[in-house]
Amino acid sequence: MSSSVTSVPEVRVSREPRMASRIWIFFLVTAAMGIAVIGIGIGVAYYLTPFSERPFSDMYDRFRPAGTFGLRYGVVGFALIAVGVAVYTARKRVKWLARAGKLKFWLEFHIFLCTVGPFLVTLHTSFKVGGLVSIAYWSMVVVALSGIFGRYVYVRIPKTVQGQFAGIAAIEAQRAELLQSLAADLGPLASEVDRIVTPVERPHPRGLLGAIVAALRFDVSRRTTVRSVRNVLTKSSLKPKQRDHVLRLVHRQLEVEHQMALMLPLQRLFRYWHLLHLPLAIAMFVIVAVHVTVATLFGFGFSR
Repeated sequence: MSSSVTSVPEVRVSREPRMASRIWIFFLVTAAMGIAVIGIGIGVAYYLTPFSERPFSDMYDRFRPAGTFGLRYGVVGFALIAVGVAVYTARKRVKWLARAGKLKFWLEFHIFLCTVGPFLVTLHTSFKVGGLVSIAYWSMVVVALSGIFGRYVYVRIPKTVQGQFAGIAAIEAQRAELLQSLAADLGPLASEVDRIVTPVERPHPRGLLGAIVAALRFDVSRRTTVRSVRNVLTKSSLKPKQRDHVLRLVHRQLEVEHQMALMLPLQRLFRYWHLLHLPLAIAMFVIVAVHVTVATLFGFGFSR
């Protein structure tokens, strides 16, 4: 039998995965903070020493850029950046890796490596950057910061289960499905909750800056909206499990409303971001290669 219903790609509307993602992010953040505390703690006395007095410090041979710790910081830091770029690029482009975990987990791991790596490279410089290598260093800093910004934009763009950007038809289908579920679960309360969750007039931000401002405004107002819905549900006769289920639907509904308003400008912003992020990363790798070659030719190596 033929059907007139047009199939719509399934869309991942949850901006963050649930418990598994929170545990994964908590682990990565804890690991990054632990590395930062240990790295700074080991050499804090040297890093606080004025530059002019450092050559006379008994820690100089360990924490200078070519020292025992300093050189290893640079090697390991750059290796983490290279691995972070390589594994994430491979996950996106190699077909047989598509089943090796969800892309969002690989993105978080990429950001982790490409944040810890620059931190170790900063320890390698002992907070003193100059000459040609300063171009690579500040390119690295800009790439790392732009990566964090890119992640903020990327996770707010609706995607299909295959990780591709979704179209407006898929988002509208998700919205209709969510509204049906809420109406079935809430009964008479559906209209009251709908007034809180659904905007009277969906905003259409002008320009890329307007899209970022609108996204930030959504993040700020989201908790207030959820709190208002929770107050309505508390006064209802719904059981706790039913309330929790409705609140999960409300979270998804808020995301869908947000995505419908910002999908096109954020997709455009992400493409522009990629045009900046990639050339800076290439420039960083090229200059670092020159730096390593020069350092090797002049005999800098592991002292012990």
